Amino acid sequence: MTLAQFQDFNSSNGLLSNSITYQNGTESDRTLRVTVGSYDVLVYAYGRTANASLDLTVFPNNPLSFGRPSPPEPSGIVSYGLTNQSDIDVPYAIASTDVIGVASVSSINAYNSTAESVGENPSGATLQLNSVLVVDEKGGGTQTYWCQNTPDFVTSASQLALGDNLWNYSASGFLSNDSVTSEGGGGYVSTFEQNGTTEYYYAYEESNSSYSLPLGLLLLINATAEPGTGVLVQFGTLLTGGILGARTGTDWFDNVTIHDPSVTGAYFFTAGNYTTPLGTFYDTELVFGGEGGGEATNFSQLGANLGLFYGNDTSDRMNAFPSYFSFGQDTAEAADNVMVRYLGNGSASVSVGVPNYGYLGAASGNFSLASVESTLGIASSPTNKSSTSTTEGTSSTTAVTSSASSTNGGVPVFSFQAVAVAVLVVVVLFSYLVARKDVSAGIRR
Repeated sequence: MTLAQFQDFNSSNGLLSNSITYQNGTESDRTLRVTVGSYDVLVYAYGRTANASLDLTVFPNNPLSFGRPSPPEPSGIVSYGLTNQSDIDVPYAIASTDVIGVASVSSINAYNSTAESVGENPSGATLQLNSVLVVDEKGGGTQTYWCQNTPDFVTSASQLALGDNLWNYSASGFLSNDSVTSEGGGGYVSTFEQNGTTEYYYAYEESNSSYSLPLGLLLLINATAEPGTGVLVQFGTLLTGGILGARTGTDWFDNVTIHDPSVTGAYFFTAGNYTTPLGTFYDTELVFGGEGGGEATNFSQLGANLGLFYGNDTSDRMNAFPSYFSFGQDTAEAADNVMVRYLGNGSASVSVGVPNYGYLGAASGNFSLASVESTLGIASSPTNKSSTSTTEGTSSTTAVTSSASSTNGGVPVFSFQAVAVAVLVVVVLFSYLVARKDVSAGIRR
């Protein structure tokens, strides 16, 4: 109730017809969005004990609302849908069917002596491209999912495994091997208990392969609505090299279908004026953290440049988010000692140092992959780069929807894939395979 409504209630023998919201029952739960003002919450227990709790979220949803967090935190470059203009939070919303992370890693070495207690490798670490997927349904319903493209490093052995996780951020939180399926059956849904509650997650992870530094990575997540069936969520990467095992195109290493026949649309949503049904941020992240299981790691060496973008369906270019922060809040894996420096235009450098969790700055523009590579210091092919435009433009901060524009054997491929193949020349050695790691080691959130 507003204060005026509460006064009317007190003077009208308990009439509730003019309250903002009203529920009656043995158990009630309601999420309500209200404007700034004074409100009263009335709980009437009918002569017996009632248990009530109230959680308050202030919008815009700023991750620094309660001050700067303390280490460890997921560290890198993150968009929360929030720009700081003269110390005033200005929210925005971006909707796109693809999110893109670009990384140039020159050094990486991690160690956490307690990692084995949660089933992880002591020298393990992940680079995570994370975003929230919104699925619109007939009748106005929505479902929300947390999607993670998470290359898994074993830094002591210079080995890397591609992997991904998917979580249901809707109220039910439920997943099953019927509701989520993987092309080829490589991934599957598992459960674990947390605080007396059963948690569900989908996971896929490949076998380890060797890598050498410097290492360039293009990480992709694409969502395609398939009315009558559901949503195809594709996790992809591009690693190319000229020595051994060079890849010749985007590797869509996991193609996941969320079965939902009532789907009408699907997009990754980054917004500062909303929270997910679980109360988490609608953010998009490209961050370093521990290997899995909520683990926080310490980096003895880390040198990398990161770029975070969303897709543009009108050209072969990538849009910068309107603003960026240096830390994430939705994923549980974190790092103790990573310092982030903003390079501008959606790019940042990370290194070992005292964490500086905060607002990095604004950005605008749409970029070719070649220009992003140049900013991040990734070696490019001079033969093909000349044919790729690097002229920068400006992009709107309003919502933009992107889509895959071509196909390859029935699997959508980003229209800038050919450019990526030509210009991202990085040494990656896939010299041998080891036994597949237990999928439970791939739990990330």
